[in-house]
Amino acid sequence: MSFLIIDDQPFTRRIVRSILLGFGSREIYESANGAEALELVRTAMPSIIITDLVMPVFNGVRFISALKTPPSPAHKIPIIVLSGYLTKTATLAVRGSGADEFLVKPVSPKALYAHISRIVMRSDQASRPIALLQQQKRRTKQKRADEVAFL
Repeated sequence: MSFLIIDDQPFTRRIVRSILLGFGSREIYESANGAEALELVRTAMPSIIITDLVMPVFNGVRFISALKTPPSPAHKIPIIVLSGYLTKTATLAVRGSGADEFLVKPVSPKALYAHISRIVMRSDQASRPIALLQQQKRRTKQKRADEVAFL
């Protein structure tokens, strides 16, 4: 899995990077603001994005809204908001913009792991019907090949 960490604070990016490295991830990208991150998403296409809300140039809500626009090729990438300013109003605004998970700073490895796990489990469940259909098609093809070989 690859990750993109978006935060204007280098210290926070280092902490999150360290946690992700501890989980075994080796493909981690970083950005200091949402505008820079949009460009990075287009080239790197990370599996999960972890973003702050309060940043200069292009804040988190604006970034999420821009990314989640359906014509965007990256609109299905899950987003975890990691912020020190998660008020009820901010959470509603972020949820409306398309974020998947929310965490309050400072983040613990256990909390981040739980949120990443939830995202992975949801994506596994979403792809399960497709995988079952593909498996059934393979079985049918194999059965036909076995019948032809038997004749």
